[in-house]
Amino acid sequence: MRIPTQTGRVDAGSHSVENMGNVNHLHPVAQVFSVPSSVSVVEGVSTLEHLNRIVSVDTMNMPVLGRHDGLICNANGRILDNATICNLGGQAIILGNHATGEITRENLASGIPWDADLVVKDADQAIAQLVLIGNAPLRCLVGLGINPVEIVNDKWVEFGNCLFSVNWRCPEAIQILVPTSHRESLVTALVENGAQQSDSEQWQIVRISSGILDHRELNPQNLPFELGLEELIALDKGCYPGQEIHARMESRGALARCLVRLRSSDSIPEGKSKVDNVGSVTVTQACQFEGGGIALALIPNAASEIDSITFGNGVIAKVQSI
Repeated sequence: MRIPTQTGRVDAGSHSVENMGNVNHLHPVAQVFSVPSSVSVVEGVSTLEHLNRIVSVDTMNMPVLGRHDGLICNANGRILDNATICNLGGQAIILGNHATGEITRENLASGIPWDADLVVKDADQAIAQLVLIGNAPLRCLVGLGINPVEIVNDKWVEFGNCLFSVNWRCPEAIQILVPTSHRESLVTALVENGAQQSDSEQWQIVRISSGILDHRELNPQNLPFELGLEELIALDKGCYPGQEIHARMESRGALARCLVRLRSSDSIPEGKSKVDNVGSVTVTQACQFEGGGIALALIPNAASEIDSITFGNGVIAKVQSI
């Protein structure tokens, strides 16, 4: 696949360097993680029109190097994958969960009209995703010669053969798309400019703390509204799989479950538990770190305002909104 060779000027937005406030669970500067992801490329003159029929957001008028974050859902409105889109003009990169890449490409290909000149490509091995996250991640980019005010959450900025953008849900996180062959050299450059290279175990702690979702939450067990992803739903665009269900849920305004963060001084049990005075609690992932445990969990919406829950094994966890 191709990466554009000309950089478009991007206006400063709400996630500029001045607005990245201190968040106490993050590194004082930044950590850099190699985050496993699926990378698909749709190529053809009608790329944006085709994506508009499949993803939950309107892609029709995306500018070149524009960014949209949406979802790919099934007919029942449940999540199959997230879709972070980069429009390259005549082709688009779709960044998703590493566990669902093949299924996502099947969905992207199945909706192509027989007479359309469109191709879906597997770029999993060609393009890697790095996440630079901390209280001052833009500081690491300045040393590379990147203007930090250009890095925002609705556009991709090209620098060399890489693309940079701010995570839509976590303004302290910068997503980087880099050719796999250049990944290690970029990590080295970021470390030389103040970042700390960290492993996958630490990434899970950071992503839970920051409310960044992956396949453990973004899967057919869950609906977008339960995960607080209503921003990734555009009901006023053309039809897409699951739109009817989503419209019905929005009109009724009643959710059975909601996603929360749990913190405890003990290890939080993963999986589904029956909790007294709360009901069914599903912990999608729990991690241990110095000082206790942290987890993401789906709890009954009626219990969303409670301060804490007590699991059957006696572990008490504080409930935090995301």
